[in-house]
Amino acid sequence: MNPEDIERRLSDAFTSQAYEAVGDHTPVPALNLDRPAERSKRPVTRILAPLATAAAIAAVAVGIAAHQNNNNTAGRPATGRGTSPTLSSSIVPLARQIAVKVMAPTTATVGVGMPVVAYFSQAVADGRSLQRATKVEVDGKPVEADWYFTPSTLAGYRLEGHLRMQNYWPAHAKIAVSVPVTGLSAGNGLVYADGFSLRFATGAATIAQVFDAKHQIAITEDGKFFGSFPVSLGASSTPTLKGVKVIMQKGESVCMSGPSYHECGVKYTQRLTTSGEYLLAAPWNTSNIKTGIDSSNGCTNLTTADAARLYSILEVGDVVEYPDASGSTMNVSDGIGDWNVPWKTWLTGGLVPTH
Repeated sequence: MNPEDIERRLSDAFTSQAYEAVGDHTPVPALNLDRPAERSKRPVTRILAPLATAAAIAAVAVGIAAHQNNNNTAGRPATGRGTSPTLSSSIVPLARQIAVKVMAPTTATVGVGMPVVAYFSQAVADGRSLQRATKVEVDGKPVEADWYFTPSTLAGYRLEGHLRMQNYWPAHAKIAVSVPVTGLSAGNGLVYADGFSLRFATGAATIAQVFDAKHQIAITEDGKFFGSFPVSLGASSTPTLKGVKVIMQKGESVCMSGPSYHECGVKYTQRLTTSGEYLLAAPWNTSNIKTGIDSSNGCTNLTTADAARLYSILEVGDVVEYPDASGSTMNVSDGIGDWNVPWKTWLTGGLVPTH
């Protein structure tokens, strides 16, 4: 940083009141994944007069230099062509700071289809610094993973970002994600108030495929066939969505309604979309399940015995593919629809440029 930049930042610091870090107590929706991002702790400083002592000026200057050194140590220049400047969030007005909340697994192991999902309190204008700062390792080795932005589904947050590799995570792997973006520019004068890091593991590559034409769900584990089971999908008036879905939540207590039925206390529920598709036990629909008649309200109906068996082997993050369902393709924002976005499109960043 040149002397003019330091002088400008010192001037800004002493002519404006410093702001506290963004408070973040918004509850995360119960997707069985939630864990708030670790927030960096920054001291609160109040400027009581336009003049400051020489010691205070020196302290601010040292703080700016230390912040630069930390970012350079991480392999990112503070400024330069093709990079976003590193800004100290302690001298950026609260209204220009973006709080970040990350949803991460609460269980030690998840399925290979589970992306990392983060929520942003304001709309990021430029995601390139976020993408450059993000580091992902699989079993200790760096891999390429990219962000894709959609409108937020979490109240109080403007934008949602999903991070994934081109293909599913490797099975039986340890994943480490580091996103040290605190103070980095998000474009249009915005800076990130938070960064985060997390670790999780994947289990077996358990993949379910639901074939509407065959009225069956087939399961493989690490490429080995586990079994197939009869299903009833959505009726013509309430078709099941096509595409790749990911189990979001297990065991939710729900009520199911459809033509001539309304059932509560449904067992062995495994949620697939925000809009309400599940794998579940449907004892009221046993006849249609066994005879291959689609009659559900969009869910994948199973006999109680089969639903219990699938519930015991499938986990949050496991993939459920619907290659020939009669409905439209699942939207990327309707739960975890990430895998319905082609990789070339994913690299555009969606709502926010990342490259």
